[in-house]
Amino acid sequence: MEQRTAKRIAYLIFCALLGAAAALVVWVFLRLMELGIGLLWETVPARLGWSFYPVVMGLLGGLILGLYKGRVGDCPDELETVLKKVKRDKAYPYDNLLPCFLCALLPLVFGASIGPEAGLTGIIVGLCYWVRDHRNAARQQLADLPTLGISAALGVVFGSPLFGLAVPLEEPADGARDTVLPRAAKLVSNVAAVLAAFGVFWGLNQLFGGSMGLPRVDGPDITSAERLWGIPLALLGVAFGYLYLLFERLTHRFFTALQGTFPLVVSTTLGGLILGILGTCLPLTLFSGEEQMAELTETYLNYAPWLLILTGGVKLFLTNVCIQSGWRGGHFFPVIFCGVSIGCGVAMLSGLNEAFCLGVITAGLLGVILRRPLAVTLLLLLCFPVRVIPWLMAAAYIGSLVPRWGQPRAEKPEA
Repeated sequence: MEQRTAKRIAYLIFCALLGAAAALVVWVFLRLMELGIGLLWETVPARLGWSFYPVVMGLLGGLILGLYKGRVGDCPDELETVLKKVKRDKAYPYDNLLPCFLCALLPLVFGASIGPEAGLTGIIVGLCYWVRDHRNAARQQLADLPTLGISAALGVVFGSPLFGLAVPLEEPADGARDTVLPRAAKLVSNVAAVLAAFGVFWGLNQLFGGSMGLPRVDGPDITSAERLWGIPLALLGVAFGYLYLLFERLTHRFFTALQGTFPLVVSTTLGGLILGILGTCLPLTLFSGEEQMAELTETYLNYAPWLLILTGGVKLFLTNVCIQSGWRGGHFFPVIFCGVSIGCGVAMLSGLNEAFCLGVITAGLLGVILRRPLAVTLLLLLCFPVRVIPWLMAAAYIGSLVPRWGQPRAEKPEA
């Protein structure tokens, strides 16, 4: 009994160390991203003063990214692809982690409308499989490491430990047993990894600077009359979720045909040109959207409502252009920003509580795309007041239930 207890404690310590290592990788990545964006989008343009600077950055970024990917392959994988590979193959390649790191970082530095979570998740999962494969004596006992890595990485990226725990748990089961641990033991080990990751990430931010998680949106109490708008607002979010899926299908078809005819650099350069043009016309469509979200919730009254709704719709299109053209990355942050932007515009037009509008529309939008109502609710939990949470759950659930066509993209072959 004592020996078994000692092994369990040792395993929990190992899980905590894994979470700490994942947090360190995430922090280094985000810090490099912040420094790169500061150099290319603050220091350099302040000296040049070019009004068309985003177009230059889009073309330059597309050219560099396309040429580099022509040498190392089209990486990183998107988050859904990472989750599917882990569940299906019980393995993930880790022989190209540095190229994946750079391929995930470059689009973000050049202003792509994508989030960092996709590339980071693939890198962390690859490291977890490297650790597992190089500890042959304990390989079976370490079969759950990739799930721990996913939870830790997503938890610190979004500043929501519950979201990090929920995403792997809500991954659809395929009937095969993918863990050697009992459910309770697996949950405890995940919690240990996520808490350690949060502690390390928070400590690094305190020592060296940095931000953590999504901004919080608050507002006055919701009236009884406003509650009647809950379902219509959720359906509006669902409608924009369908718009995202439509853009996903159209851009996938276009850029797949383009990449089948021309080298990848042509696709990434065209994607950069579109990014630059739309970013020049609507600057809020650039970047992942986390910092822009915080700015928008404080200054949205300075914008016309139609402009905010248009910005959200255009960014839904631009995120798909980036991902499908080869500027690979995540869609969580951009989609959340789109929901916030559209919600601000709707709140101004309707006079409804802004936190209520933003939360319900964003939850409905994410519900359609993610199909994980629990994860959506836990992701938005820290962004909105407690009184909005029941409506977040309802909107996310409605979005996850509505019919949708099949995913347009197939998993890309190994490079």
